[in-house]
Amino acid sequence: MGNTKTFSFWVISVFGEWKIEGMIQREKISFSPLPFIAYLAMVVGLYVLKSAWISFAIYHGLILCVFLFAGNRAWWKKLIEGWSPGVGLGSMMFGITGGIILYFLAPWAGIDKAMLEAGLAKLGLQGAPLLLFTIYHALVNPWFEEILWRGKLGSDSRRLVLNDFLFSGYHLLVLVLFMDWWWMFPAFGILTVSGWFWRQIKRHQKGLVVPVLSHLAADASIMLVVLNLLR
Repeated sequence: MGNTKTFSFWVISVFGEWKIEGMIQREKISFSPLPFIAYLAMVVGLYVLKSAWISFAIYHGLILCVFLFAGNRAWWKKLIEGWSPGVGLGSMMFGITGGIILYFLAPWAGIDKAMLEAGLAKLGLQGAPLLLFTIYHALVNPWFEEILWRGKLGSDSRRLVLNDFLFSGYHLLVLVLFMDWWWMFPAFGILTVSGWFWRQIKRHQKGLVVPVLSHLAADASIMLVVLNLLR
């Protein structure tokens, strides 16, 4: 069926292949310091300098440095490779569920207008700066994240790997500023599965454009829910 495979068939295929590999192959564990640039950026930007913009400047700046000094332009080409309508649209629907989950769980997670306004204000996000940050976070951040986490730090394993957990973990440094602490446990699980899922898409499609668009759909839907909660 080639590129005409439906999204549902692809999901079944991935889970079937993952189960088979789990019985016959062990993933080799390797360590890289690169995942920790995200942790460094969040700690310095959000906790030390109290600026969401500075956290992104550090995070995205370091990612740019990694690839510019690597001198390998093949990674950038991956960002526009691998599109397939069935998998692409299905993956974007998966991304949108991030905003849907936040919308329905916000009241139970301790997220309300007053808390959001106070937390965002501490990070310099009010009025026009918040709107600009929302646009940047939704449309630009996914490209940086995917080229790092599913590109440079990617793995062809169908199992969960260390970087899936590290990708999830750094987000908790952000979420704990806006949610009750016990919600970090389900959030960690959801984000780990998301990282794994996007990695499987990259493996299957041989490119990053579908993971980027799915990630973009997730970030955009989440930020739209945040703006709605601030109304």
